[in-house]
Amino acid sequence: MEITVGELIEQLKIFDPELPVHFGGLDFYRTKNRGGCVQIEFSQTVYKDNDGKIIVENHI
Repeated sequence: MEITVGELIEQLKIFDPELPVHFGGLDFYRTKNRGGCVQIEFSQTVYKDNDGKIIVENHI
């Protein structure tokens, strides 16, 4: 699922900018432009395996 940067900003506008953001146990690393798509990167690799199960690899 993808959303636009504008949609994400709109969702976040209702919150106090000083509130922390929780990423469900993932450690935020950076944002990066990937050729017209903004990717939010974490210190963990998260992907679906061939069975559709979510796999998290910790690199810390």
